[in-house]
Amino acid sequence: MAVVRCPTHNVPYNDENPRGCPACWQEKIGDDPAELMRELARASKSIPRIEILPPPSEDELPPMPRLTTGAWPGPVTQPPRVPTPEPTQLERFGRFLRENLTAVVGTTLVVVAAGLMWLVSRPTFTPALLPPAAVGDALPFPVAPNTPIIGAFALLGPRTPDVNPDSPTLARYDFGRGTFVDVFNGVVYAVSLDLPDRNWEGNRVSTEETRARGTLALLGPVTDEEPLAAAPFPFGGYLAYRSVNDLPRRRLSAAVRPPNGCYDIQVELAPRIIGTTTRGDETFVAVGRRGSSATWVVHRVRVVSRALRGPYAGPPACDAPSLHAGPTPTPEP
Repeated sequence: MAVVRCPTHNVPYNDENPRGCPACWQEKIGDDPAELMRELARASKSIPRIEILPPPSEDELPPMPRLTTGAWPGPVTQPPRVPTPEPTQLERFGRFLRENLTAVVGTTLVVVAAGLMWLVSRPTFTPALLPPAAVGDALPFPVAPNTPIIGAFALLGPRTPDVNPDSPTLARYDFGRGTFVDVFNGVVYAVSLDLPDRNWEGNRVSTEETRARGTLALLGPVTDEEPLAAAPFPFGGYLAYRSVNDLPRRRLSAAVRPPNGCYDIQVELAPRIIGTTTRGDETFVAVGRRGSSATWVVHRVRVVSRALRGPYAGPPACDAPSLHAGPTPTPEP
């Protein structure tokens, strides 16, 4: 089969076409419709018919291949997947909260309740030094035992007497700043210092034990009375006692005798209180942190006459004619 071109109309056509050039054949038959219909009928008869075969039976189908060993390997190439964005840590946390809201809320409430219970049950510490720290120089107190109380009134001004809580036969005068004077029949029996604002012959409240011993040694032989003392117990990270009355106490004393005078100087030592610890309704005094030791300081200085009879010393050790006025009184600035 070859394609040729009509020399007259320059139209390509198949050389096996019995009609030849389509343009030449149209000119030959003209506009006769009958001839056109006969040509169409002839062309339709020349088209081969398609035979539709029936579907094959199951016996005619070839057997399907079966895998005898191993698993289905799957496709050689993985199908493409749409890329998904990776969630951030914050988004993961938010998703966890949304999915576990009940557990998160319950856990939070339990933790908050446990924290509140721990805070309430935990001991609280309130700092408070007792006796107060000795700051600066202390004023000397110009009153000595075995001297008339009228001399103290002349130097420091008159005072109203009260009854001594330890002995009703003694009158007590309060000269302020933790200073008390006990008087028997108009004569000074004892001078007590409870605060570090004043000193008597260098002896001062809140002084540490080593310095207190040295100051007492300047006045006379030092006697150390050390009674049995209870040890502190740990409480809330501190060493504590149940009250101030439970503190262990030691007494250092020096005896001054004629011709220098007739009195005893008593220095009461005890651990310094650094504060109070409280848990619920219980309050204890703390004397140091756990793992450390308490600091022993002077809690009270007391000068007692040994020519007069009273509650703070033994029987009189001196006769009345041998009394000495003690340190020279000097006006208080």
